[in-house]
Amino acid sequence: MAGVRITIVRHGETVWNKSFQLQGHQDSPLTESGIKQAELLSGTINSRNFDCIVSSDLPRAIKTAEILNKNLKLDITYNSGLRERAFGVMEGLKREVIKEKYPEVYNAYMQRDAEFQIPNGESLVQFNARVIQTFDELNKKYKHKHILVIAHGGVLDCVIRHIFRLKPDDLRCFSVYNTSVNTIKIENSVWILEEWGNMEHMQGAKVLNEFN
Repeated sequence: MAGVRITIVRHGETVWNKSFQLQGHQDSPLTESGIKQAELLSGTINSRNFDCIVSSDLPRAIKTAEILNKNLKLDITYNSGLRERAFGVMEGLKREVIKEKYPEVYNAYMQRDAEFQIPNGESLVQFNARVIQTFDELNKKYKHKHILVIAHGGVLDCVIRHIFRLKPDDLRCFSVYNTSVNTIKIENSVWILEEWGNMEHMQGAKVLNEFN
């Protein structure tokens, strides 16, 4: 393999996913459904040949990685560049609370104002630059390898936008589910999509959530 192959898995459902609270760099534990999602995936993903696991250093991603690694038994490294977008003052809050408490921030967030930096957080431009830089670094470090990355919905959003040259402020036209399996290949600085939103491990299970 000339380049690096990266299979990206979004963490399992969390308590704040279920209650529709923005997480960002703050965290909440996996729900029973989230643990089940990861366990179901662990039973199918071990058929793939990975060289190592690289996980976001946020607890919800770490827990997902640990569940998946029960069968894989690979070295896990943690990378803060794979964190979800920093939502600053909005973290831990539901949208209706954000709208009432921080109307300017809420409007910029809902309109996907790419340059607007959330107080104590990141703009879409800053977040996207961090994610793309992190994947470029993974490409250089793990050349000729197949790595399993455990990350977040926003990270996957940045990846797919980069591949299809979508702007940060374009409306999302795709879904990002908990424990979805997504694979890209980076070769000669070209990003190639090989697999998106694979949920075969979830056949018959009703434990999906798309909220960061």
